Amino acid sequence: MTSYLVNKEDVVNFLDNPNMKNQDGYMFAYVTSPEVLARLVPAPLKPVAPVIAGYITHMGNPTFAKPYDEAVLYSLVSYGGRMVGAYPFTLFLSGEGAEEAMLAGREGAAIPKKLADKISYTEANGSTHVVVTRHNVDLINLTFTPGIPNDPDIAKQLMGSQSALDTPTDTYSFFFDYKIDQDHDGHNHFINTRLIATKTTGTTHAFTPGNITMELGTSEDDPVSELTILKPIGGAHYQMTSGKMHETIQLAKVEPNEIAPYLITGRYDQAILGK
Repeated sequence: MTSYLVNKEDVVNFLDNPNMKNQDGYMFAYVTSPEVLARLVPAPLKPVAPVIAGYITHMGNPTFAKPYDEAVLYSLVSYGGRMVGAYPFTLFLSGEGAEEAMLAGREGAAIPKKLADKISYTEANGSTHVVVTRHNVDLINLTFTPGIPNDPDIAKQLMGSQSALDTPTDTYSFFFDYKIDQDHDGHNHFINTRLIATKTTGTTHAFTPGNITMELGTSEDDPVSELTILKPIGGAHYQMTSGKMHETIQLAKVEPNEIAPYLITGRYDQAILGK
């Protein structure tokens, strides 16, 4: 029987070697405005291209939660001229294991995650239509059709490493970790702010490229269409047997007042601002 006091074995097993096994989903990329990325990507990270990429996928057998669906939009960025990876603006989760996955990601790696109403998949006429809905607003509408990507050359550059089948590939994602402290007058503020990177080793088992059509929506809590679509690059239907997060790298301390404006919208809804 479960107890509020766990044994030592459970402590050892807590979020141990988290692995997003048996993924089945769709990745995508599109050209966006350089000005938008310059405004929304915080220093010391730097965008490496005017591109937004992402995925919408079913996590079939995660080791830290029951199955769930996840969607993300991120910028390709560099740090210090030596590391390149993803800077996610927000992730949306839905399904039976969504709550546990959200908490594990936010508490384990400061990942900006929110619960969605639903993430739905519909197949028709050889294409797959995927919709991410939150607070009754369709935030991401993606249609994927197998075949030649919208821009084959750029798509190959962006997705080439993930198309290598049954070959473990390392990727990095950047996040800003923080704590919240409350003053004697009740004011909450961010402290212990720092840039971290997570290292993930993924193994792709199947990869089918294709073209995409895509629309973004916006609500008061989720300004997704701020990540402007200028031109679709392409996408792929992929399956991964493993996506193991096995290292968190401490990169740099950042000034709380400077990073605070970037920390709120991807993690919290507007009601938390107490207006």
